[in-house]
Amino acid sequence: ELPKEGDGTRTLLPRTTVLPRHLEDRRVKTLVRSLSVLDEWLEQNEGRTNDEVRVRRIKGWREEVLEQLRLSLNLARS
Repeated sequence: ELPKEGDGTRTLLPRTTVLPRHLEDRRVKTLVRSLSVLDEWLEQNEGRTNDEVRVRRIKGWREEVLEQLRLSLNLARS
């Protein structure tokens, strides 16, 4: 299950994660990869950056990706 919006958790997916069949969709794969990249950046730069604007921007992008992923998964289940 994906984290709820704003709960502050990170969703790190190993690159070797095997996705269920309904996740074979190119869009979902792209969103999962994007989420992984954003999470990795946040983890590597946690507490190391003085640029709070950049951190907020990355977190905002992450929330957008999560929302799109939730929508895509809901459509795939229908």
